[in-house]
Amino acid sequence: GSIYADHLGNKGICPAKKVTVRDTTGAGDAFCAGLTIGLTYRKELSDAVEIGTKLAASVITSSENVCPRFLPRELGLDMDVSDC
Repeated sequence: GSIYADHLGNKGICPAKKVTVRDTTGAGDAFCAGLTIGLTYRKELSDAVEIGTKLAASVITSSENVCPRFLPRELGLDMDVSDC
């Protein structure tokens, strides 16, 4: 989970997801990537933190150092992509 705040006084807590932890390697990178993509697509900070938390939770459930693939709509992003 995480605690967040911005310069406008918006703040909150995003609880951790209940998952079985296998390896925490890459969790911070996945969180940062999710947060960044959320903010890039103009999500509110709380929504971007939720995306980061979801990605981090998905990474720590595997002993592999990879992030599972999510489609943008699974992360609340209003865009379509083709499956190549």
